Order: sequence, then C-alpha cells, then structure tokens
Amino acid sequence: MNLPIDNPPIETAGSLPSSPSPTSSLPAVHPDLVRAWVHGLARCRGAAAPVAVHGGFYVEVRVPVRSHRYVFAAPDPDVLRDLIASITTPGLWVNVCAPRADIAPALPPDWEFAEPQFLMSAALPPAPAPVAAPAGYTVETVDEDGTGVLQCRVLDTATGDLAARGRAGLTGDATPPSAVFDMINTSTEHRRRGLGTLVMNALTAHAVRLGAARGILVASPAGRALYRSLGWRLHAPVTAVRLPPATEDEGTG
Repeated sequence: MNLPIDNPPIETAGSLPSSPSPTSSLPAVHPDLVRAWVHGLARCRGAAAPVAVHGGFYVEVRVPVRSHRYVFAAPDPDVLRDLIASITTPGLWVNVCAPRADIAPALPPDWEFAEPQFLMSAALPPAPAPVAAPAGYTVETVDEDGTGVLQCRVLDTATGDLAARGRAGLTGDATPPSAVFDMINTSTEHRRRGLGTLVMNALTAHAVRLGAARGILVASPAGRALYRSLGWRLHAPVTAVRLPPATEDEGTG
C-alpha cells in the first residue's frame, strides 16, 4: 500500500519515455513536509538522524535491508547533476520530489528507476475509530522503544502466520508531531480483506494517543489511489534512482 519494499527497479534512464508526467502540474512540495517525512522514515527504519547536505538530506537506513540514500524536496538541477556524476557506489539511492521526466536529464543511461512513488499527507482524526480485527485475525501494536517508533502486526489466528504489517515513526522536531507511515504490507494470500486498512487504523490510533496530528507517507501507484479515496492529499511524485548494484539486492528507493 505504501513504500514498496520488495519491488526491484523497473526501468533504466535510457528507456524512459518522453511523455509528460500527470503530476507535473502540482505545486512545489514544502521542504518542511519532506523534512518531516525523511526524519520519520529514519526512525521507522532504524537509522540515525538524517544529515542535511546539498540542500537535502543523507540517511543510512537499516530496515528492511541496509541502504544509503539522498532525499531532496526540490534540488538545484546543477547540484543534482553534480551529485549524481560524483556517485560511484552502486545501490546508493537518490530520492527526489519531482516527476521522472525532470530527473532523467541528469542521469547516465545505465542508472535505474524504482517503481513510481507519491508523497502524501492527511490530518489524523483526533478521536480515531475503535480498531477491531476481522474474524480469524488478531492485531497488535507496540511502541518499540517507548519514544514513538510503532510497529503493527496482524496475525492469522489459526496458523500464527504474519498476515499484514506496518510501521510508523513520530517526528520529534515539531509540535504537534507528525506520524510517518512506512512499510505497510499485506501477504499475498491475505489481500482484499481490509488488513492494510486495519494496520493503518491501528497505527493511527496509537500515534494520535501519542500526540500526532498529521500523517505522512510515500505511496505506491495502487496505494496512491486508495489513500486519495480516504482523503489523503497528494503533494508530489517521488522519483527514486540509483546506479545499479553488481548483483541484484532487495532494497528499494
């Protein structure tokens, strides 16, 4: 439903079509929104606080796999081009809040794109609806370290298998804090049963109890449609690119 964690990059820069992006008319994303997202993402993924660099951020994440990335709201084209030209480490991601067509001119032809992603936000309800798992499932939400790093798991009651999961990290540099939702995922055999929505509702309820007033996430194309139907606002496409690793790994942008 949101940030894809298992999908490999699907296109190289040299194969990018020239058609315009349907999101190219969106206004520029506010840097504070990107700052909140990247700080919450770092918390969700076991990383140290992001480092401000080149007008954006640099962060090393550890979950689900170790990877390094730069994140930009709206980088200067020359800065972006120089940064990409300087990168020789395969697998290092560059995430930019802009359509693919805006990024492609800065890329060598062998660089590759991850699946399209979309930065979204929504006001969280001050009194979330009660969370109840459907028959055959149990749901549990915990604050991993007591400081607002939340994990939700939905289990198949009969087998104990993990049916769905998700995480949320509260940003600590604003009042009230935002909750950044990440890695919302439902196992294939348990899809179309509302479990992804259950995970989101459970994380939202816990985050609101901790004072969060705004939700932020980066959605996949399917997640984008779902979240928009639930009232989430689309702010910007997120284009993730990298120099391909020598051997394929599981990390994504």
